[in-house]
Amino acid sequence: MAEYRFLISASWEERAETPDELAARFLRMIDSLKQVDPVFTLWTCGANRPKKFETVRDRYASEIAAGVTTDDWGEPEPFDGYWFGAFTRETPPDRSFSIRIKAGSTVDRPFVNYMTFTTDSMANLDVNFMSYHLFRAILGVIVDVWEPADAAAYSDALNKINGTSHFRDPWIQYLCPWLARLITPPSSAQVEHLPDGGLLMSATAETFDVANPAHLAVAREIGAAMAPLNELPWPSARQAD
Repeated sequence: MAEYRFLISASWEERAETPDELAARFLRMIDSLKQVDPVFTLWTCGANRPKKFETVRDRYASEIAAGVTTDDWGEPEPFDGYWFGAFTRETPPDRSFSIRIKAGSTVDRPFVNYMTFTTDSMANLDVNFMSYHLFRAILGVIVDVWEPADAAAYSDALNKINGTSHFRDPWIQYLCPWLARLITPPSSAQVEHLPDGGLLMSATAETFDVANPAHLAVAREIGAAMAPLNELPWPSARQAD
């Protein structure tokens, strides 16, 4: 299986949030991920001076505040959000993950807030561990905590052949309620209608393999079903339901 990395990306439109509010979301995500698998128990955070997450947990809002977006002259621009994240520690390299988030921005641009959850791109992955069950659970946590407009899981190999559109061929795809109402899922996809009105579509309940024609065919049909979403005016000025 020629997969080099798996990732989940999530995005949402402008949403004013303070470092305290973002820290509350982040802590809830970390605590929820621990319930998914023990590999998510220990984390390191801080890009410039890495530190054990548990040592800064109670003051993580200050860590977020330190990651405020700056202009070309180094001046803070809190209206454009904050950069923060973490990566797992004391885990086998083939089961290592990182989180990178930009949030709190009110800039009028498409999907100005976003996050990525990725496997270690340098590791020879334990593909058996990278199961549908695992990524479905992680994506569920992300959707619950961050309330994105959309979120999707991909393999790196799938993204290499994907186009550049925002809504593209996925392994697993979440759409928020108002986006979900705008499309018809393909009959080939595994479809879940979520309690919040959102929609989850999956190309396969196996670990995605771009070399598997059945996996790729359904991913492409899901992408084709979402094509009209790429034609919407973005940013939408539409509040999530």
